[in-house]
Amino acid sequence: MTSQNTVIPTAGFTYSPNSGLAIEARDVNKIYDASGRAHHALKSIDIEVPIGCIFGLLGPNGAGKSTFINIMAGTVVKTSGSISIWGTDIDANPRQSRANIGIVPQELNIDAFFTPRETLDMMAGLFGVPKAERHTDDILEMVGLTEQADFYSRRLSAACADDFWLARRWCIARQFWFWTNQPLELMSHFANVYGTYQTP
Repeated sequence: MTSQNTVIPTAGFTYSPNSGLAIEARDVNKIYDASGRAHHALKSIDIEVPIGCIFGLLGPNGAGKSTFINIMAGTVVKTSGSISIWGTDIDANPRQSRANIGIVPQELNIDAFFTPRETLDMMAGLFGVPKAERHTDDILEMVGLTEQADFYSRRLSAACADDFWLARRWCIARQFWFWTNQPLELMSHFANVYGTYQTP
């Protein structure tokens, strides 16, 4: 499993952990018991993701990418090690660590008859974000959708729809987001918009 990262601007209305890291993983292990045989899906993984980075986990099937992401999201229990997400330990405060994450799936499911602005306000409300803390226009500007803010979502181009996905996650988990199993073309689009996607 290898990684790539690049620095992007961060929003001014988010707080930052003292460590300067969005993700900090130390000696993370996951062992599955498959029919009495131990399968080491993750072995002593150490990862540091600085704030403001696009960070990609790359590797063949079975390398442990999804396992690691699912551990961070709280859907898989690690065998050992520690992980902090935006300064919050996933074991000490699992509810807050999950609140620090927004998942952007591969399939788009935007409501065609809502505008981006209406969608962000609605989603923020559903997740209990007070009106004074929603920053809808700031988020739309960050992802380059100010001009399209009042278009019906069905009118968005494919590239704008990808940016809209980020905005949707950002309005709920303003500190940090990640996406999983995205096509390489989509990763390239994000890199072109937010920075250079470089090999370490």
